[in-house]
Amino acid sequence: MNNTLKLIELNGQYLADSRDVAEMTGKRHSDLIRTIKGYIDTILTDAKLRSSDFFITSTYEDSKGEIRPCFLLTKKGCEMVANKMTGEKGVLFTAEYVT
Repeated sequence: MNNTLKLIELNGQYLADSRDVAEMTGKRHSDLIRTIKGYIDTILTDAKLRSSDFFITSTYEDSKGEIRPCFLLTKKGCEMVANKMTGEKGVLFTAEYVT
């Protein structure tokens, strides 16, 4: 597990790439993507919430040159992912992003 969370600055906001979050937490990226999509579906059921306050849809080019989906996680998105995790990986991820 990678213990360093890389952040991207975009429009004055720091974001974490879902690929880095998956690596850091020891999850498969495809599993994390599925989990995030579930969070977004739930968030969208409340008119007062905006999913983009948590997760921003993005893409990346893989080693084959194919475009793949990913998400950029805001601080709120990181908190949501971390709060659902238990054990050592959840603690380490939470400690890293709050730092």
